[in-house]
Amino acid sequence: MTALTDRLNRFENRLHTLEAELAELRRLAAEDEIALPTPEPEPEPEPEFVWAPPAAERTRPRPRREMDWSFLFGARALAWTGGAVTLLGIVFFFVLAVERGWIGPVARVTLGAVASALCIGAAYAVRRRAGETYASVSAAGVGIAGFYATLLAATALYDLVPRPAALLLAAAIAAAGAALAIVWCSQTLATLGLLGAVLVPVPIALQDGHLSAIGAVFAVIVLGATIAVTIPRGWKPLYCVATVAATLEVLALVLDHQPSATGVAAALWLVSGGGALWLALRGRMTYLPASMIMLSATFAGWSAAILYDGRTEGIAMLVVASAYAAASVALWTRDRDAAAVLWAIALTVAAVAAAVLTSGVTLTIVWALEAAALARLAKRLDEPRFQLASLAWLALAFVHGIGVDAPFSKLFVENDHTWVAALSAAALAAATGVVAFSAAAREQRLGGYALAGASALYAGSLFVVTIPQSWSTGHVLVAILWSAVACALVLARLRHAAIALVAASAALVLGYDLHYVAEPQRWHALAAVAAGALVVAVVDQVDLESFVMLAVAAGFSTASVAELLHGTTRGYGLLGLAAGYGALGVAELPRRRDLASALGIAALALAAPASIILLDGTWLVLAWAATSIALVALARFEERLLYGALAYFGFAFVHILVFEAPPSGLFVAHRHPGTGAPAVLLVLAAAIGIAWRSALLRNVMAWVCGALGVYAATLGILEVFEDAGTGVDTTFQRGHTAVSVLWGVVGLGLLVAGLKRRARSLQIGGFVLFGLSLAKLFLYDLANLSSIARAMSFLGVGALILVGGFFYQRLAATNVDSTA
Repeated sequence: MTALTDRLNRFENRLHTLEAELAELRRLAAEDEIALPTPEPEPEPEPEFVWAPPAAERTRPRPRREMDWSFLFGARALAWTGGAVTLLGIVFFFVLAVERGWIGPVARVTLGAVASALCIGAAYAVRRRAGETYASVSAAGVGIAGFYATLLAATALYDLVPRPAALLLAAAIAAAGAALAIVWCSQTLATLGLLGAVLVPVPIALQDGHLSAIGAVFAVIVLGATIAVTIPRGWKPLYCVATVAATLEVLALVLDHQPSATGVAAALWLVSGGGALWLALRGRMTYLPASMIMLSATFAGWSAAILYDGRTEGIAMLVVASAYAAASVALWTRDRDAAAVLWAIALTVAAVAAAVLTSGVTLTIVWALEAAALARLAKRLDEPRFQLASLAWLALAFVHGIGVDAPFSKLFVENDHTWVAALSAAALAAATGVVAFSAAAREQRLGGYALAGASALYAGSLFVVTIPQSWSTGHVLVAILWSAVACALVLARLRHAAIALVAASAALVLGYDLHYVAEPQRWHALAAVAAGALVVAVVDQVDLESFVMLAVAAGFSTASVAELLHGTTRGYGLLGLAAGYGALGVAELPRRRDLASALGIAALALAAPASIILLDGTWLVLAWAATSIALVALARFEERLLYGALAYFGFAFVHILVFEAPPSGLFVAHRHPGTGAPAVLLVLAAAIGIAWRSALLRNVMAWVCGALGVYAATLGILEVFEDAGTGVDTTFQRGHTAVSVLWGVVGLGLLVAGLKRRARSLQIGGFVLFGLSLAKLFLYDLANLSSIARAMSFLGVGALILVGGFFYQRLAATNVDSTA
């Protein structure tokens, strides 16, 4: 009523001021009408275009609101200032009396009580005569405060009043103050009377060194009276301060582990929780009642954790959770918001109780569940402050969880208790998911889901790593888990997350498993990552990342098979991998040509070492040549297979020149110089196939085919002479005479064919063979052959060169005449 009366007085004063100003304006307007003559009407000017600002700019700005300084210089300020000064005067008088020794303790207490009573009486008298005034409220407040000060002095300083009697007197003072506050509708008096009573046990506890159970019970009783007075009248500040003060006092009793702490804590929990629920039901569930309900739940949970241990602690928390759940069910049809808050708190406390009953409570689980509950309340009540609070609790949970309960070292240092850390990591994942689901912005939800997924994967890793008895086998399960999750992510079209997880899996295996995990488990982990990378590469869209994933899959799978298998089994394993990649490539060819080509490259790259392990000699050349011919045949469906054919032709070509039929074997006498001829013929067949298929490479491959044919014929001639003769050296020399003649005959044929067809390339080929024949005569035959073999070589080659000269002269002249 005091605030309402003050506002009405100010409004009345302003209304009188406006009426006076309006009267003055009317008087001035009347004088102007009399003094000024009436002007003659002027012709209206022609309308001109004038730019007018938009309507938003034409609106007049609101007049600036003047600061109201009445709260500093009005009646209220004077009244409270006078009351404060009076109270200080009484205090200073007591101090002076104590210092001078004028009066004893009893007289001091008596004078204080009398002065306080006189203030209250004066306030009542002023109220009866002058009505509602600030002075009366201030005087009554000074009297109530004086009574409390006097009571504290009599109890704590002079020991004139026993502790129980002091509480009864405080209750009487509080009742008197509350009665005056209710009659006069003054929150100030209620604050002085009720809050002062709540705080009375504090100085007594400071004097005694601990809070007594009687003092805590008194605070709870006064809190109940405060709730009964404040909530119906909407005095929320007083209600909040009194509740927090009483909670702190009882919490001090709980921390002291006094025998009666359980009953007092339960009483405070019921009183504070009931008051908060009453506040919510009188209006709507907003930030204030929800916060007070959560305060009561937090107090109950912490009290159970402090007073009990082990199984008893968990049962006590289950009782608290059941109470909130029952209240939620009872209010579900009446107030859904209040029921939702109660249900969220019940779930949180129940989850903590379950953690206590199973493995011991940790701060990570408690803070994570608190964050989840706040997030759901923020979503339900549309209260952003709860959302901020949930993020703060979640940050605390992550700091404690990653730093204490579930550090990353748990995954890399062998131990037997990672499953306990997995519970904390799982709580972080669940809470993060709930917070993300409750977020308003899409970006926040996506980021939260990503963090929740990473936390859940970490929790799963901590759990599976200790499922088997072997730590190395556990890390294989971790690699399998990560790869499986990557496959699930790419199937869910979360390609970037899948690629990142495959990269993390590869880093885990390369950085840890290959160094610290025993064999063969490390290679099993490598194979698991390879499988995940292959799935991601095949399912993902075709781009650089998918090719990188395919390269990782091929490299890891090859390494794992090479290390896990031995001998021919290793070759069959690599061949099976090659067949698998090839089958995938064929399946992907109609849809994604680039991916099919990459899979084909992987298959061909794996088939090469497999064939080296399984085959050797001519059989290896046969396999490579046959593969080249098969790829040439399949190139009609996919032109890129021609590159594979060229690769395998190159493998076979190099192999025969290095191992099967090296050129050095032509000049060293041995029993079977033609052993490599079949291999050369096989490579010749592959070259013919490539020349037939590729027009671009036809000319080059034609010369390669000719060279291989001459090389095979050379080896065949040497082999025939060795088989027909008896001595190795003699027959080898005779064979070289035939080889020289062969080279000359082929050179002559090329020269003649080139002249007849006017093919410059064939002519050059003939001259090249003549040159090689001459080089062989002078560099090898002349030094290594017998006299007869040397003579025959020179005669044969010389005659062929003469014949070539003859044909060159005749045919060249004929070509010139025909051209002319």
